[in-house]
Amino acid sequence: MARKDSSQPELPAFVEEFALMLADLGFPRMPARVFAVVLAAPEESLTARELADRLRVSPAAISGAVRYLSTLSLVRRTRRTGERVDRFGLGDEVWAPVFEAELVAYRPLIQACERALRSGALAGRGAERVEETREFLEFMSVEMADMLVRWRARRGR
Repeated sequence: MARKDSSQPELPAFVEEFALMLADLGFPRMPARVFAVVLAAPEESLTARELADRLRVSPAAISGAVRYLSTLSLVRRTRRTGERVDRFGLGDEVWAPVFEAELVAYRPLIQACERALRSGALAGRGAERVEETREFLEFMSVEMADMLVRWRARRGR
């Protein structure tokens, strides 16, 4: 175990608690911990070294975690003018980009269901389940888009 570095701030209890809860929901443990640190950090963004130091893990662990978080639109990679290191932060909105990415991901699933149903290759309960899936994803797309509009209005954005 790495020695405690007194120059780094202590992790708030929230970070480990929130990360454990995300892990219980199926989130990989290291990305959950990195996300919780970025979420709770007083700074706008942190470098990979700062994340590694705060979590007392290797930079390699951070690299994989931020790659994973980036694919989910949960963290953004930025660089300050004149700096040679990447920084990881959340941007102006934390959760809305996640839902927007989900909406984009639904469209090909809906289209695949539509193609399968039009092809006539599905029958019986299989066809019914695929139709229900298409209807559900279409419903979620509309509702989530409307919800994002309401959320942004509520936040004044």
